[in-house]
Amino acid sequence: MRVIGVDLAWGARNCSGVCAVEDGHVLDSACLRSDDDIEAWIRAWTDDELLVAFDAPLLVRNRTGRRPCESVIASAFSAERAGPYPANLTLLRGDVRAHRLARRLKLTVAPTALRRRPLRAAIEVYPHPALVVLLDRAERLPYKAKHGRTRDVRHAAMCELVQGLERFKRYDPPLDVTTSPRWSSLVAGCLTRSSEAAMKRVEDELDAYVCAYIGWYHLAWAGRRSLTVGDGTHGYIVVPVGSRHDALIRARARAARVRVG
Repeated sequence: MRVIGVDLAWGARNCSGVCAVEDGHVLDSACLRSDDDIEAWIRAWTDDELLVAFDAPLLVRNRTGRRPCESVIASAFSAERAGPYPANLTLLRGDVRAHRLARRLKLTVAPTALRRRPLRAAIEVYPHPALVVLLDRAERLPYKAKHGRTRDVRHAAMCELVQGLERFKRYDPPLDVTTSPRWSSLVAGCLTRSSEAAMKRVEDELDAYVCAYIGWYHLAWAGRRSLTVGDGTHGYIVVPVGSRHDALIRARARAARVRVG
């Protein structure tokens, strides 16, 4: 089974990170822009079965505001400031890029797809809450560009992210990121005082590693250590959980009448 992580930009002007994983090893990663390039890269790594984990809105029906799944996760991870950005058709200008790519790749987007064989599916994931859980952090890792956030803070956080990803080989399921032919370049890009554009490319590619691991984790545990928050109509996000966030998400979802699986 191959899992592809995609940190998908909302438009083709910006870079999208991609990462391919199989049997606990990273096969390769890249930073791409166009839909055609992303589709071709994924197809090059496609086996009989495939799971693509998109960090991007996958199912969006609402014209404005937040999707219910985003509200639940934002509430459950408010203390860690790790909630997702709101997605709606107005912000996306009616173009749900991840869904369009999934359709081109002939992947089902149903949240129940993991039960099917052969598996050819896409799911939506979000790195910030996943990293809070997987790295056991008290707050989100501040490696993203943000007004008022210094490059020193971002560099330190990105180095912590690299170290955290390297620890995944001791996790269950394990993932060895160092098998990627791109890994040494990404580590060097993290450590050097690179330009803003170069730093953003490293960030996007590392996010794809996180996305791939979320998909691999969700698949390996058959959803027993992650939650699918939302549904196939109004949108959903898959997030790894520990006992505290499991209970918190379920409580928030019950109050909001949002499905959790």
